[in-house]
Amino acid sequence: MYLGVDVGGTHTDAVLVSTDLQILAAAKAVTRPRVIESLQEVLGQLLAGRDPQKVRRLTISTTLGLNSVLTGAAPPVGIMATGGPGLELDPAEWGPLFRALPGSQDHRGQVIEPLPYETALAAAQDLAQKTPILVVGAKFGPKNPALEQTMLRAAQTASPKGPVLAASSLFGRLNFARRLGGAVLNGAVQNLYESFLDDLQNALQDRGLAPEVFVLKADGGVMSVQEARAKPVLALAAGPAASLLGLWALVGAVDPEATEDILMIDIGGTSSDLALLSRGRPLLTPEGLTLAGRPTLVRGLLTHSLALGGDTDLVWEQGVVTPLPRRQGPALALDPAGAAGRPPTLTDALNVLSLCEVGDRAISRKALEKIAPGDPKQAAQAAVDAVIQKLKGALADFLATVNGQPVYTISEFLVDWRLNPSRAVLLGGPAATLAPLLTEALGLPTAAPPEAATANALGAALARPTVEAELYADTAAGVLSAPTLNLQRQIGHRYTLDEAKAELLAALAAQGQREAQITQAEVFAQVSDYGESGQVIRVRAQTTPGLLTA
Repeated sequence: MYLGVDVGGTHTDAVLVSTDLQILAAAKAVTRPRVIESLQEVLGQLLAGRDPQKVRRLTISTTLGLNSVLTGAAPPVGIMATGGPGLELDPAEWGPLFRALPGSQDHRGQVIEPLPYETALAAAQDLAQKTPILVVGAKFGPKNPALEQTMLRAAQTASPKGPVLAASSLFGRLNFARRLGGAVLNGAVQNLYESFLDDLQNALQDRGLAPEVFVLKADGGVMSVQEARAKPVLALAAGPAASLLGLWALVGAVDPEATEDILMIDIGGTSSDLALLSRGRPLLTPEGLTLAGRPTLVRGLLTHSLALGGDTDLVWEQGVVTPLPRRQGPALALDPAGAAGRPPTLTDALNVLSLCEVGDRAISRKALEKIAPGDPKQAAQAAVDAVIQKLKGALADFLATVNGQPVYTISEFLVDWRLNPSRAVLLGGPAATLAPLLTEALGLPTAAPPEAATANALGAALARPTVEAELYADTAAGVLSAPTLNLQRQIGHRYTLDEAKAELLAALAAQGQREAQITQAEVFAQVSDYGESGQVIRVRAQTTPGLLTA
C-alpha cells in the first residue's frame, strides 16, 4: 500500500492507496500546534484493522514552511555575498542582516578580486551574534565556488550550529538574485522542516510503519527525506502541487491525446489555489517560483494562491458583508467558545443558507445576525456572492497572466496555444457546495469529484521522484562544474557539447535518475583575456514530473 499525507494550515489529509492505485481509505484531522498529534490521528484512522508492514511508501506535503515565512514567524537569516561585473549589491534589497563583501569573479568564473578569509570571518561573527542561520552567495558562483567556499568556511566557524549553506549548492543555475533568494528562504525554514520530519518519523514508529518516505516538491515530483532536510525550499509550494496532481489523477487527464484545458480550483480552509491542466498536462513556471515575495530558482507547477477559504472571516463594513484575507479559526459553528471574540466565516454563511451542515447551525445564524443586523440569510447570501466574485476576478487575472507569457507543460513548450478552459473541477472541503454556484458565475461546467476533500493527499501519494541539475564547462579555462551534483573537474580544450550532455546524464544516472532528459543545451564561443579561443557550454537536465502507474 501507498500512503499520501498533506499537512495544511487548517487540516491534515491522508489517503491509503493500493499498489494498483485504488483508494482504500481516506482521513482528515485538524492540524494541531503539535503536528505529530495530527499525523498520529490520520495514520490511526487509515490503518485501523490493516497490517502496517504492508505500507511500502509514504509521500508527504505541507504548507507549514511557507505559512511561517508569509506570517513572519520564520527566524531571521544572515546573508554574506560578493558581487561582480555589472552587479552592485544593494543592502536595502536584502534587509539589515545583509553584508556585501569584497571579492568578485567574471562570467567565466575566474576570480578578479580575492576575498580575504579574515574579512569574511569578521562579517560572519557579526551576523552570528544576531542569528545562527547564515547564507552565502557569489555572482557566477555555479561556475566557480571558490569565493562561496571562503565565506562558507567563515560562516561555519562563526556559527557552528547553523544551519549554514552556500547558494550554489542548492541551485546550479545562473541568476544571482533568484539563487540567493531561494537560499535565504531555505535557511529560514530548515530547522522547521527538521522538526517536522522528526515528528513524521516518530509518528511512523508509533504506528509500526517502516515505509520508504518521500517529500513532495513544488514541481510535482518527490525527493528523499535526506534531500528535504537539506533543501526544504524545494517543498515550500508543495501544497498546490499536491492538489494539482490529485486532480490530474482524478479526472483521468493522463491521456496523451487529451486536447482540452481544465481549470482547477482548490478551496481550503485558509486559502484557495488555482491551476490549469493543458492538453492533459500541468503547467510549469518558466523561470522559477516567487515565494513570499522573493523570486527564486525553485522549479514549480504554475499555480496561483489567494487568501480565501472556508474559514475566511466575514465582517460588516459600510453596510456590506465583506470577506477578509485572513483566518483566525474554524467556523464558529464548530467553535462555540470563539463566537464571542471572532467574526463568522464563509462556512457559517453556507450554513445559514442551508448549503452545508457543519457543526451547530444555530450558532452560525446568531453570528451573522450579530455582524449584519436584519435578515441573516440576506447577509449570508451577500457574503457568498462576494466570495464568488472574488474567485471569478482571481481566475480572470490568472488566465490573463498565463496567456500573456510563454507556456510550458511538464513535457513541452506550447507554441501559439491560448489556454481556454472547457470545464472547471473543484477540490477541497467546500467544493461540492460551491460547484453549482461557480458553474453559473464562470459560465463553465463545474463539478467536484467524490474524492475532492482529500485530492491533495492523493496527489502526494501518487507523485514520482524528479531531479534537476545543470552543468557548466569552459574549455578555455579548462574547468567543468555541476554544483548540485558535487561535480567539479578539469577538462581539455576539445571538450564538446555532446560530451557535456552525456556526462550530465551519466552523473544523474549514478544517483539513480535514469529517466532524465536534456532540457537545455547552449554553446557560446569566446576569446579569453589572453587571446585564447574556447567555448562556454551550459547543459540542463531534469526528470519529468508525473504520476505513478500501476
